[in-house]
Amino acid sequence: MNLGIFIIGAITFFIAFSFFKVSAFKKTKNAEPSWLKLVAVFFADYLVLATGVLISGIVFVSIFNFAHG
Repeated sequence: MNLGIFIIGAITFFIAFSFFKVSAFKKTKNAEPSWLKLVAVFFADYLVLATGVLISGIVFVSIFNFAHG
């Protein structure tokens, strides 16, 4: 049961972060990208995504365990 709750937390963060990235992409669509900037943004986004998925999953499981004793 905890794994399912963890996955739900991870999916929730992933969807929210995806909406954020789509919005940011629309605002910067006309900017001239360079490969170095794109790689830097990729690694920053990856770190935020991995950390956020882990933390969101842990928070969801913690809340579930607290609510169910």
